Amino acid sequence: MQAQNNKLDFNGQNIYVGFDVHLKSWKVTIMTEKLLHKTFSQDPNPEILYDYLYKNFPGATYYSAYEAGFCGYWVHNRLKALGINSMVVNPADIPTTHKEKVLKEDARDSRKIARGITKRKFNAYLCSRFKSA
Repeated sequence: MQAQNNKLDFNGQNIYVGFDVHLKSWKVTIMTEKLLHKTFSQDPNPEILYDYLYKNFPGATYYSAYEAGFCGYWVHNRLKALGINSMVVNPADIPTTHKEKVLKEDARDSRKIARGITKRKFNAYLCSRFKSA
């Protein structure tokens, strides 16, 4: 009789993370190529996000993005140091419907960003041009 293997293994798979950053919390959406995994709030800490991804999707390649804004590039730099492919995107480049503009919500914004990186709609030009001091 073969032993059952319960070990998670996401080697060769991509995990996409879009998040809406704020001073006191982040709204995070995690997606695969085909489905939405989860949207949740977390403390504004890149290590917490990395720990969640590593625990739930070991071996995967992680891609993340957030809107350029008040927090600058320290989040991007820390995520890159942790091994996450991170981008800071221009808010004007995020595809948004009229309804989404009228009914603005952090969870919806993080889903739009995650959906955008899943479909490779963003350019990462902000990351290479601007560095935090």
